Order: sequence, then structure tokens, then C-alpha cells
Amino acid sequence: MPHHRFQDGWLEVDGLRIHYTEWGSPTAEPVLLLHGLNVQCHTWDPIAAELADNYHVIAMDMRGHGDSDWSKAGYRVQSMARDVHELISALGLGPVNLVGHSAGVRVAIAVAGERPETVLRLALSDAGPANSASGAVAMRDFIQSTTNLRGFRNESEAKEFYLGFHPEWREDFIDLHVEHQLRRNWAGKLVPKADPDVQWITGSVSLPDVKYLWKMSELLTMPTLLMVGKRSNVLDEEVVGRMLAAMPNSSVRWFDTGHYVPREAPEEFIEVLGKFLANG
Repeated sequence: MPHHRFQDGWLEVDGLRIHYTEWGSPTAEPVLLLHGLNVQCHTWDPIAAELADNYHVIAMDMRGHGDSDWSKAGYRVQSMARDVHELISALGLGPVNLVGHSAGVRVAIAVAGERPETVLRLALSDAGPANSASGAVAMRDFIQSTTNLRGFRNESEAKEFYLGFHPEWREDFIDLHVEHQLRRNWAGKLVPKADPDVQWITGSVSLPDVKYLWKMSELLTMPTLLMVGKRSNVLDEEVVGRMLAAMPNSSVRWFDTGHYVPREAPEEFIEVLGKFLANG
């Protein structure tokens, strides 16, 4: 599978330097990929490489993540959505097919609700305006444990950690995590690139965002596909039902996975997403 067909791009947004990767032909219909919390754009590489046959694919490092700048102003969903609006505008992309996974779903809902005219189709992978009750606790504990890593001596130590944490992922996604998720600090240790302050998104500070995102959900007039893992610890049938009721043009596809649909079942994810993008 070709993984190296992308170019790196940089953009100044809101005083922050934002990094993104760009795949496929710039004249093709655009697909914009938004990653989850405490990861980065390269987690999409195997998906982007496949989509790039038919689409102009952009995967951005959201503020505080990957090679984008950390933000002193913080990581409220509206700030992160503003970065996406700016990227769409600066690259002259609109309207785009918008795909979000996990925390990227929340940002995608805000983007599409605030400016529906900039989004052709919306695909939301295993998250929503709110998590299930158990999912909220699971996500907080997971993010706190992975943003506060003590650091690794080398790549093989990092790989062992990620394999232990995510045994269900296809292995190339583990390798991408080792390669792009970490940076060498002044002590020579491999530590996470993400701003440790992103972890507060999972706490009470984001409660106003939940209310806002339910409001935005009602404005999603574009075709909207919920891609949900049957064994997800983030969503359950109750929250999915609420999303389908709130989002005017939505449907759901259940996958036989946990939370990480694109990394646990990438072939099926690409197939389902491809059909949705082609037909809406």
C-alpha cells in the first residue's frame, strides 16, 4: 500500500502554526480528516493513501497535537473548529467531505453546524456531542494515562507499550504511532508530541461544549454517517439514538469493533466511507 504520496503543509492560524498532510490530486473532490485526542494526522495515513486514488485528501494536526503549535488559549471545541474553518478557507477547499474520529467528531460537528455550506458530507467515527456515561470515565482515564507517559528510551520500548495498549489495532497503525506520536526531549527520551493540557478536554471544562454540540447537531443538513463500534466504550445505543434523532439527515453503520473503528477494521472503514462519499 503506498504510504508516501503526501506533502507536508503549514499554515498560520490564530497565531498558531498548523501542520497538515495533503494527498492525491488537488483538482479532485476534497476530503478533510480530523484525528482524535492526543494523536496526530499520520494516524490517518493508511486511510488517506486509499482515499487519495479518488479524492484530494487533507489530514490536519489539530492545535496542541502532532507538529502543530500548542495553544496557551486552550482547546475548547469552538477554538479547534475555528482552526478548521481557517484551513478550509486558506486552502480554498470548500465545500469538503468532513471525516472525524473520536474527539475529531466533536470538532467536525461544530464545523459543520457553524458553516453547513462548507460541508458536503459528514462521517463521524465513534463519538458524538456526549459520550456514554461509562465512556466519559474510560476516556478520561485513558487520556490521563497516555498524555502523562514517563517517556521511552527507544522505538522498540514505545512499540511494546502501544501494542500492549492497543492489541486490537492493525500493526501498521502501531508503527505510525511510534514514528509520529513521539518526539525526543532534551533528556533524549521519546515523549508524546501532544500538549499535556489537551487532557482537560475530557474533564468538566468541556461540559459547556456538550450543550453546544447538541445544538449544532440539529443544524447538520448534509448527509451524515455515524460509524460506530459495537463494542465501543465511548458510545452506546442510547447516545447513538439521540444523535440520529437530533441530526436531520443521519444514518448509522455498526462495525464489529471497539472504539477505534478506522484502526481495527481499516478495510471495512474505507469501503463503507468510500460508498458514503460516492453516494451520500
